[in-house]
Amino acid sequence: MELKEAMEAATAELDVRPGFVGDVMAGARRRHTRKLLSITAAVALIAGVMTGVVLTRSPSPEPFTAADARLTAATGGDLSGKTDLIAQSLAAWKQKTQVGGGVTEVSTDAHVFWMGNTPSGPAALVAQSVRVAHAKDPQTLVGLVHGNVVVGQEIVLKEGREEGIYRFGADESTYVVLSLGRQVFWSVNPVRGPDLRYSRVWWQAVLSDGVAVVGAKLEDKAVFVRADAAPADGDVTRVGERITPREETGRQKAMVPHPGLGWTDVMWASSRQEPAKPGQSQDKLVSEDVWRRGYVDYGTEWPLWEVRAWLPDGRFAVVTEANGELVGALYQPDGTFDRALTGSLAAKGTPVPVRLVLPDGQGTLLADRNTLLGPEEREHAWLAPPGTTQVAVMRNGDTTTVPL
Repeated sequence: MELKEAMEAATAELDVRPGFVGDVMAGARRRHTRKLLSITAAVALIAGVMTGVVLTRSPSPEPFTAADARLTAATGGDLSGKTDLIAQSLAAWKQKTQVGGGVTEVSTDAHVFWMGNTPSGPAALVAQSVRVAHAKDPQTLVGLVHGNVVVGQEIVLKEGREEGIYRFGADESTYVVLSLGRQVFWSVNPVRGPDLRYSRVWWQAVLSDGVAVVGAKLEDKAVFVRADAAPADGDVTRVGERITPREETGRQKAMVPHPGLGWTDVMWASSRQEPAKPGQSQDKLVSEDVWRRGYVDYGTEWPLWEVRAWLPDGRFAVVTEANGELVGALYQPDGTFDRALTGSLAAKGTPVPVRLVLPDGQGTLLADRNTLLGPEEREHAWLAPPGTTQVAVMRNGDTTTVPL
């Protein structure tokens, strides 16, 4: 009390507000207390390190939101009023979603922007803000929840492409497709006509709050495109507009073995090998050419092998495989497309798996990697003359005769 009385006497002649001295004394006590707390915390930290206990600070990230209207939009879909289902879907999303793709931080703004019935039961579309290492602004994580399972998700980068399609269900026959401001068209069961070209019938999907629900079996070979106008029935080349579930692509590559030969060579069946391709036109790439002309369907995985031959009449033949089936083309000497070539399945492990009879009596293209074929013992491939019924095949020094 002596210190306080002394300060009051010293300030008696000054014009100060009432209580000034008491506030100063209280401030001094607070500063003293903070100093003691700082010392105590430091001692505790040292003690924690010495005893092997890791002391961490409670996280308190600043909230952030991506520039995506779906994060705050009213929930759409015919189940938008089912708050219990929405809550269950959000709980499953928060518990089971796994982010990758360089995500460094996840916001707390997960939001169901669509909740609807499907042939496989209720499903929810969820959006959430995330930070990505290589992006300055927040981005959006979008995915689908079915029951208690996160079916699929993708990080949608600003100005980037969003697939916006999910497949699920007991038999994986239910598709949920986001329109993303365009129309959605789909097709199943391609048909190959007498001219060997594929065709498809296209339907426009019915949208509800910007989302389409479609049922299609795996064996139907369903294809979806997001476009402003429907493809023509003969159009099987809209690859740039095709949308495919991201998880489906990864699953196929991981679980489905390559059905074909797995070769990676260019093999010549004729003695003449120059020029390597005729002409200078875009027809020089046979896999792209036959696809562009409609001789192969969507989803074709191209191998890295070709059998080439200059034919007796001056034309040029190229054969490869598409999804395990032999396919190729004939070209005029100047590179002009003549016609498509198709054959049987290229069955791996069978003797001389490439056997393609050429039109107009030009012989038969034969190929079997790491062998010597025919009387000339040509390496890998041989253009057999018309009427050839068998071929001598030498592998590892042993020769066998294979009927054609």
